[in-house]
Amino acid sequence: MSEIKNPLEIYAVLAKTNCGQCGVPSCMAFAAAVLQGQQKLAACPYLEPAAAKQLSQRIVQRRSLEDDHQQAIEQLQREVVGLDFSLAAPRLGARLVDGNLAINCLGKDFCITPSGEMVSDCHLNHWIYVPLLHYVILCKGKEPQGEWVPYNTLPGAAEWSQYFSHRCEEPLRQLADVHRDLVFELLHLFGAKPVALSGGADHSLLILPLPKVPFLINYWEPEEGFASQLNILLDRSAGENINAQSINLLARGIIEMFRQLILRHSHDGKLF
Repeated sequence: MSEIKNPLEIYAVLAKTNCGQCGVPSCMAFAAAVLQGQQKLAACPYLEPAAAKQLSQRIVQRRSLEDDHQQAIEQLQREVVGLDFSLAAPRLGARLVDGNLAINCLGKDFCITPSGEMVSDCHLNHWIYVPLLHYVILCKGKEPQGEWVPYNTLPGAAEWSQYFSHRCEEPLRQLADVHRDLVFELLHLFGAKPVALSGGADHSLLILPLPKVPFLINYWEPEEGFASQLNILLDRSAGENINAQSINLLARGIIEMFRQLILRHSHDGKLF
């Protein structure tokens, strides 16, 4: 018996009336909802119960991004269980608070419990959870050396490099172009420190998404005839303290957080 993995295979056996009695506006949308586990075939009034039961046995439901994210968290939580937090704290640059690891992220403490749960006095940003767990597990305690390198030079970064450029650096550049004062105010609010480096950037700021994973943000303001530029550099030691995917998640999470804050505080409620 062949497996059904495509909503078109379900759609092919439906009455195609688009009656809406199943609670979904069209038969195609219903087929997609069934494959994603959001609807049952029995909800279709035109499909015989026996046929619905037979088809249901052949359906391979698609995993959602939320499912994948939750599965990744549960796997990492299992790896955290059993770690000696008293030994882990020094290598992570963390503190022990009531038996939990308190790890500073952008000036705010996020705690990992012995069971791998995350707790904090501030809003629990979902984007920090997986990188935080990876940091607890993978960090070798390598101290940053101040040797700044592009993201794509880090171990395992090649497959994520284009994403980092287009989904992290470029959106932050665009935000800085339109909301320069607000973006730099937000960076300072989250603990960014100016850095004097050769290279000619108009702004060079160091931020600490994690204690031993600093980011260096360089921004060149637009000039007549020249567009602005922005890059995010990593300390070479980052590859020994976290993985490339988690760096991507951290950077993307920071940009999304800034976008939401700008929407909330800009005069017209718009990004651009």
